[in-house]
Amino acid sequence: MSDENTGEPQGRVILTYGRSLMSLAAAQLLSDRGTEIVGCDSIDMTVLQNSRYCDAYFMHRDFDQDPDGFIEDLLEAVREHKPEDNRPYVLMPVFRETKLIARNADKFEGLITVAAPAISSIDQVEPKSRLIDLAERAGVRAPHAKALECDENYKTCLENFPLPALTKPPEGVGGKGIEIHDTAEALHACLDACPSDTPMPVVQEYVEGEDFCFCALCDNGEVVAHMVYRNLQSYPKGTGAGVLRETVDDSPFLEGARKLLKELNWNGVCEIDYRWTGDEAEEPCLIEVNARFWAGLFHSIASGVEYPWLWYQLAAFGECDQPREATVGRKSKVPFFWFLAAAQDAAAHEDYAQHLQEAWDALAHGDETEGSTVERFTGLVKSIFDAPALAHLVKSVMDAHKQGEDSAVDFIPPEDPRAAVGALFVASSLIRHGKLPPELKSG
Repeated sequence: MSDENTGEPQGRVILTYGRSLMSLAAAQLLSDRGTEIVGCDSIDMTVLQNSRYCDAYFMHRDFDQDPDGFIEDLLEAVREHKPEDNRPYVLMPVFRETKLIARNADKFEGLITVAAPAISSIDQVEPKSRLIDLAERAGVRAPHAKALECDENYKTCLENFPLPALTKPPEGVGGKGIEIHDTAEALHACLDACPSDTPMPVVQEYVEGEDFCFCALCDNGEVVAHMVYRNLQSYPKGTGAGVLRETVDDSPFLEGARKLLKELNWNGVCEIDYRWTGDEAEEPCLIEVNARFWAGLFHSIASGVEYPWLWYQLAAFGECDQPREATVGRKSKVPFFWFLAAAQDAAAHEDYAQHLQEAWDALAHGDETEGSTVERFTGLVKSIFDAPALAHLVKSVMDAHKQGEDSAVDFIPPEDPRAAVGALFVASSLIRHGKLPPELKSG
């Protein structure tokens, strides 16, 4: 097969979740290869709607709030945008709606090709508690975990559970709702506070190491394309999305991932979260399988692995081009956020920021036992003008900044300026909710 653009439309693709930079990255690649792009979302003014790479756009009901209405709207739009000739016509879900579309794939038969993994495969990895049984069958390393029932005596069943332990929602994205507990008392307090009308969390053993993202495209259980990246910086620190990413050698992860995906008979894209200390004698630990594209999709493409195009080819024609090998060491960054992360990370490791915070807290909230108001104010002034400590902090920030130099920029392409209008969605989420939208908080 070939990736040459002949100038004639090679097919038509419906991309969901048009608010996301993942959708924009997929649209740019597919459009450059000669496919027509139809975007959609439950909201207006998205990055994809305003992009030069989007040929048409429609709105539908929210897939979380009205799943049946979402499928009805999607079916109506699929019929409306169906090509009059016999060119390939593909529905490619991008984010969490993938599972819902996969569960209703039979409703689209004869209308459009659904580029989504089989629901029978997805149901083996979601909710998260099912993944541990799968890992055992496949013979891959995974942390101890326990799915709890609301009426279960968890103190008994968790009596010998290894600590520290994590509590995780049964389903979710981007680390939302994950808490770490160092003691049994803290773990029990968290479980006691769980509302009775919501599912109990999964309790999982904490695993040492760094987070790695294994990105794959499979053809009926066989891994066709693969690469791994890690987050050098995330924002907010510790719990947020990767804003500076780097491609690494994926050979330590490949054998285990192949066994897992073979056991699942996986077809399509997925992203597997691992934790690993970097010790070559140690097998990376499987954490989670996400049945969809990932937040670092642009990074994967910039590293040379064109997942949306390969997945389109596989779905439409049953085969795809030979993937390129990922460029190890390739970096990409999300502008503005990556520098905030650099500054935040540097400040967290420097005495200057800590002493300044302590001096401010003493002035703002202290009492006479910590000195008079004048003495506390003097302490704050001394902390502000601690030149050696400030110089060290500035150097740390600049060193972190240098780490992101020569990185590809994961944002609005310069040749697609209108798409920047949709980036206001990110700003509005920060203003209204004080947090990033969910697709920017995963991977």
